[in-house]
Amino acid sequence: MNFVAHQLLSFKNPEIQIGNLYGEVVRGKDFENFEGDRQKGILLHRTIDTFTDEHDVVKKSTQKFHERYGKYSPVIVDVLYDYILISNWEKFSDEPYSEFVSKCYDLFRKHFDEFPSDLKFMVKHLLKHDWFGNYASIEGIQQTLKGISQRSKFENNISTAVEEMILYKEELESEFMEFFPEMISHCKTFINS
Repeated sequence: MNFVAHQLLSFKNPEIQIGNLYGEVVRGKDFENFEGDRQKGILLHRTIDTFTDEHDVVKKSTQKFHERYGKYSPVIVDVLYDYILISNWEKFSDEPYSEFVSKCYDLFRKHFDEFPSDLKFMVKHLLKHDWFGNYASIEGIQQTLKGISQRSKFENNISTAVEEMILYKEELESEFMEFFPEMISHCKTFINS
C-alpha cells in the first residue's frame, strides 16, 4: 500500500498518522525512540506493508506485472492500489477525498519542522507535487511511476506499467476490493490490541 492507504488506515488519529508517515524512514529498532500512538503508527506502517506483501490476492495482482517489471511489480501494485482506493473512495470513507487530502497535508505541514531530514525531503516533494492528487488519475499515476523510475538506482521501465493497468483494470479492481476490507479489519485489530 502507498501513502494514501497508509493515512486512511490510521483512522483519523493524528499521532498514528504521523507515526505511520515516520514508518517510511524509521528502520529496525529505532521505533523504540518513539512513544504512544506515534510508535504505534510506525508499527502499523510495518504491519500494513507485511500484510500486503504476504497476501495471496496482492500476489495475484503483482503477478500481472512480474514478467515485464520483475522486482518492481510490488511497487507498481502499491501505487495502483492507491489509485483504485481513490476511485472507490466513498466505499471506504465518509469524508470527501479532497477534504481528507487537505487534512493530511495540513498535518504534515504542522509537524514538518520535527521530521528527520530524509522524511523532510520526501514530504517536501509530496506536498510540492501533490502526490495524493496525482494518485487520483491515470495521468498522475503515470507521472508517479515515472518519478519512482527516475529515483531508482537500477535501470527500469516501470513508467510504462500504466499500459498493463489499463489492460487489467477490472481484474485489479476486483482483487483490490477483495483485499482491502481484510486490510481494514487487520489494521483495526492491530490498533486496538
